[in-house]
Amino acid sequence: MVTAYTPRITSTSYDGIHADTPAADLPELLERIESRGGFDPRTGLLTPFKNISDDFDESLINQMLDSLTAAVEAGLGTRDTFLKDFFATEQDVQNFADALDEYSAEGTFWVNDRHFYAFINAANAQEEHAVTYDTMAERIRELAEQAQEKAKKPGKPRH
Repeated sequence: MVTAYTPRITSTSYDGIHADTPAADLPELLERIESRGGFDPRTGLLTPFKNISDDFDESLINQMLDSLTAAVEAGLGTRDTFLKDFFATEQDVQNFADALDEYSAEGTFWVNDRHFYAFINAANAQEEHAVTYDTMAERIRELAEQAQEKAKKPGKPRH
């Protein structure tokens, strides 16, 4: 007989950080927010991800996904402003999507349940857009393309 699965919430690197957590306890997190952007759970501030390049490793992309998740769980990031809320530039959007593709290609097949839930809510995504990290990347590119098309359309003339 197999024991039934007991559901557990997946932990993130942000669990246990609160408004009263001393900055001295979080040097790596605060340095990453300063250099790369992200969510600061002590202040509730979200700085869009920035300086995203091809030097990502598995731990950094996971920490950024944890940051996105913590921000969404704190009520930040909306479906209408996802790209603006989470990315400083269009290049950062593309580089983040590329990093997600690489993360998936490295054998990270299972999407953390909290990453999944945060992504479908923040990115106005359907389940099929978040079942793997490469489908998340596709959804981000789709949103970026939609934003570019919207920006190209001329506004209504005023009378």
